[in-house]
Amino acid sequence: MERKNVAWNMIGSLVYAGSSMLLTALVNHLVGTDQGGIFGFAFSTFGQQMFLVAYFGMRPIQSTDVRESYTFGEYRLARMATCGMALILGICYIIWKVFFSFSDYTYEKTLVVFFMVLYKVLDGFADVYESEFQRKGKLYLTGQAMTWRTLFSVCLFLGTLAFTRDLITASAVAAASQAVGIWLFDKRTADRIPDITYLHAKGRYRQLLQDSFLLFLSVFLDGLIFAMAKYAVDSQMTSADNAIFVAIFMPTSVINLAANFVIRPFLTRLSILWEEKRTSEFLLVLRKLSGIILFLTVIALAGAWVIGVPVLSAVFNVDLAPYLFGLLAIILGGGFFAVMNLFYYVLVIMKKQRLIFFGYVPVCILSFVLSYQFVKTGGINGGAYSYMLEMMILMFCFMGQAIRIIHTEEKERSKQRI
Repeated sequence: MERKNVAWNMIGSLVYAGSSMLLTALVNHLVGTDQGGIFGFAFSTFGQQMFLVAYFGMRPIQSTDVRESYTFGEYRLARMATCGMALILGICYIIWKVFFSFSDYTYEKTLVVFFMVLYKVLDGFADVYESEFQRKGKLYLTGQAMTWRTLFSVCLFLGTLAFTRDLITASAVAAASQAVGIWLFDKRTADRIPDITYLHAKGRYRQLLQDSFLLFLSVFLDGLIFAMAKYAVDSQMTSADNAIFVAIFMPTSVINLAANFVIRPFLTRLSILWEEKRTSEFLLVLRKLSGIILFLTVIALAGAWVIGVPVLSAVFNVDLAPYLFGLLAIILGGGFFAVMNLFYYVLVIMKKQRLIFFGYVPVCILSFVLSYQFVKTGGINGGAYSYMLEMMILMFCFMGQAIRIIHTEEKERSKQRI
């Protein structure tokens, strides 16, 4: 079962992360870099931000809720509320950009952004099923559902775009196919698992939202920090520049994908080790996971130095020759982000959501200043350097907090033994 869980988690994560690269690259080839830049921003930047609103930081709570403090029915009801909130927020943002800001929101960009918001909100709803599969010890079902749902929507999107050459129509088809995919591959799978409880106590979902709120704010700020350089490029440069920045940003997805291969199967184990106060084993697992992420980052940097520019230029149909050092900075920042993500989960397991939130706030403010200033003065490479600095600062912040808590716990237990 453990091998099956790991294998399908790898497949699902690979397909899910790879779809973002594939979609952006093929949109550039099929309809040009200007529309590719619009799609890249709609799909991987603002759409992803709305996914985080729908997600509401619940996956770490749900997947590590081994004592089942909340039923699946309560998690699902709460996720319905957050998805509705995400959709409303996305529509409000679009209205503001179209009518109240000096931006290039054309009719096409407006509709593409809307349909990608809808697509990502539905993706956030699917996650409540896939988190439950993981909580039940059936991570392989999470990987299977993610794989087939993603392939289904991606194939329909690309098929429609290749046939019509109309990005609006293809985006609408993608959103519709996402809804159908949830029913086919998530809901029907959940219905076959007998110990999933759909019942919910009155008002419990509100308590769950309250319990998740600080974590949601943290995840939302994390998404802002992660994408701040993209927002800076979108607001100060052209759609074609957006396409270039999305291209050099894409390797971070590969690093995060590889990190998730390693991290996700160990979350339940880490939760149990911490609950049982087996600190030395807990630390050993953390060291191993951090070492693997570091190794993967070094491999990615070496590969990017040798073949990164020609390969990504060909894949995304853009000229990346002037952006080698920006690419390397993005990859190193992706490694920092992966380590930070590991210690983020550690703090969630330790029930220290408040520390996560108060770590994000100052870094978010700093990232706004750094990203817009670096992009203003250094363009695309400047945005890459700002991303790297922001991820490094956030990594040290979370790592330091987690290590401090572990050492405090060790001292307390030593005193109790004496």
